[in-house]
Amino acid sequence: MKFKNLIDYLDNQFPRSLSMPGDNDGVEVCVDYNLEIGRILIVLDITFDIIDYAVTHGYNCIISHHSLLYHPLKKLDLSTAASKKAVILARNNICAASFHTRLDSVGGGVNDCLINAVSVTDGERLKETEPLYFENIPIGRLVTLNREISLRTFVSDVKKSLKKYYKSAFMCDAMFNAAYIIGSGNVKKIGVVCGNGMSFGRIAAESGADTFFTGEGKYSDILDLHESFNLNIVTSGHFETEAVVLPFIQKKITEGFPEAKSDCFIG
Repeated sequence: MKFKNLIDYLDNQFPRSLSMPGDNDGVEVCVDYNLEIGRILIVLDITFDIIDYAVTHGYNCIISHHSLLYHPLKKLDLSTAASKKAVILARNNICAASFHTRLDSVGGGVNDCLINAVSVTDGERLKETEPLYFENIPIGRLVTLNREISLRTFVSDVKKSLKKYYKSAFMCDAMFNAAYIIGSGNVKKIGVVCGNGMSFGRIAAESGADTFFTGEGKYSDILDLHESFNLNIVTSGHFETEAVVLPFIQKKITEGFPEAKSDCFIG
């Protein structure tokens, strides 16, 4: 499998048309599009530690959710973290590509993985989802529960189910400090946007949600959204609401290239 074959396939699975305007993803470092891919490392962010891990363990391709190069590089002088990472990757013959908001939008992507990872009272799954649109892009999801539950119960179930998921998927024994501002105190219809999704909270409220579940947001934005719409706000961490997608990326790669060797890594 060549790097260009992998990218063409992933571009087809996660179409760029689903990206938010101005998003920068896709191929970010490529020394040779005909490079034969040996091992693929699937991560949320391409950090210096991730690059060191890839070099040490013989990976020559990194696929991430978050972009390595958020802004165009004007020069490669090692003066910024992004340029330094790009140079290190190139020196070690490692190709890198990211799939950002199009992976949030696509069916089965980040938001759907988050929904599937969360159970509520008595093991009931979040279900009956419908798209939550922004400029005709289904960036989030609306979820309707079979029954109304208290906000406190919902937050407790989010903590427990995400802790269980990360233990199962990544052998990671982490605590999840879901936080909330109480609105009505009850949860029935939930707007879900992973990561920093506060800018979509108004859309969720106007679509009938009583609760907005996201990764993080500025306190002032959270308070304003809550007081403007009497909306329950639940946050559970940017990383924690997005790393759930890594096994999905791996599954897609394996479907397209059954012989591919890939690993998910959260550091």
